[in-house]
Amino acid sequence: LKAMRKAFSRKEQRAQLKVQERERAAERAARRARPPRQRDWADGDDTFTMEKMRPGSRASRAASAPAAAAPRPAALTLGTVIEVRSSDSLVSYQGHTVSAKLRPGLRLDDSATRSALAVGDQVELEAAAEDRVRIVAVAPRRSWLSREIYDPNRDDASRRRHVIAANIDQVIVICSPAEPPFRPRLLDRYLVAASRDSLPAVICLNKSDLGVPDDVERALRGYAALGVDVLRTSALAGDGIDDARRLIAGKVSLFSGHSGVGKSSLLNALEEGLALRVGAVTGSTAGQGKGRHTTSSARLVPLSTPDTYVVDTPGIRTFSVRGMDRHDLAGHFTEIAALAAGCSYRDCLHVREPGCAVAAGVGGDSFLRERLASYRGMLAELR
Repeated sequence: LKAMRKAFSRKEQRAQLKVQERERAAERAARRARPPRQRDWADGDDTFTMEKMRPGSRASRAASAPAAAAPRPAALTLGTVIEVRSSDSLVSYQGHTVSAKLRPGLRLDDSATRSALAVGDQVELEAAAEDRVRIVAVAPRRSWLSREIYDPNRDDASRRRHVIAANIDQVIVICSPAEPPFRPRLLDRYLVAASRDSLPAVICLNKSDLGVPDDVERALRGYAALGVDVLRTSALAGDGIDDARRLIAGKVSLFSGHSGVGKSSLLNALEEGLALRVGAVTGSTAGQGKGRHTTSSARLVPLSTPDTYVVDTPGIRTFSVRGMDRHDLAGHFTEIAALAAGCSYRDCLHVREPGCAVAAGVGGDSFLRERLASYRGMLAELR
């Protein structure tokens, strides 16, 4: 009798454990399916500004006003992806913005890409059942910027290529001289990725009103000597804003950079009435002055200047260039590539090889030494 009772007790415990595991699995699935936080868009909105907006702003009042229902797309209507979500995406067509789901089974030829869609993609739409819109095809991309990502929480926990934005004309890397501090290693990764993806890159030093330390000035002069355009702005003081407007006029520009460097503040200064939500850099011990995300996903934002668009991206703290061939990396460092012609070995990686002209050529130049250290750090990730 005691043995039977013990067996029944164990059976009940196993059943309870199974129920608990099913509940936990359901919670995990719900979290994965949950849409990104703080969305302000609804189907039919035609205001076409995708950021969180301050209550009472002109853009906020316009977004809350009733909008005409979007017309049903005809067969294979062309649209532009303005925001990618987990379950659907926001697409602009014929002056309207709608939520559109990807046709089941639609995939890119590149299996290493995490998502079939990216902000800026040109897509073909068709009407689906129950007044829904479906994406049935993605047009070939003329350009893109990508980075390698690794998410151990995904079922396919492998390194995948994340296309940050497609069909862009230039990459503008926003940085700060302080609050948060200037990070040349992260800047170098952006420059390498832009070079790899055949995109021109511009360094924009925002918050110039805070003062520029001597080491930052030396670094900026070094980048300018390499042929990289350097722009200085202050969203607070208004410095360099006209130069920035001329730089982006008539182009699709990707704004990216470290968290807290003031991308949204800069966009607010560039476009009156945009009113993107901004946040302060955290001063807590845990934050270590790294800044807080106020943009939760990449968005394509149209500006009032004709044919001018900005892709506003979330601030990032890491940028991986994994996936490149080790011997190709030096080609994206112009000064290293120039010195490498004098190396004793054609396959020299400029680490510890004898007769390395790069190691000998940097000499006492602190900027070149930092660039070489940055190159070697990236090279170590490509093993």
